[in-house]
Amino acid sequence: MRLLLDVSRTADGRLEGAVITEAGREEPFSSTLDLLRILEDLEPGSGPAPIGAGGRAR
Repeated sequence: MRLLLDVSRTADGRLEGAVITEAGREEPFSSTLDLLRILEDLEPGSGPAPIGAGGRAR
């Protein structure tokens, strides 16, 4: 699964931005907790295997 993270820091130090999936779905967030919830709810895709998976060298 590949994700694009558009992240910025607000004047008071919070992180905000959007997570964009391979399918083009954009999920905005306005705190670190929101970001973690979005990441937790993502469905694993059929994209390339992560590095280190399937016995590949790290």
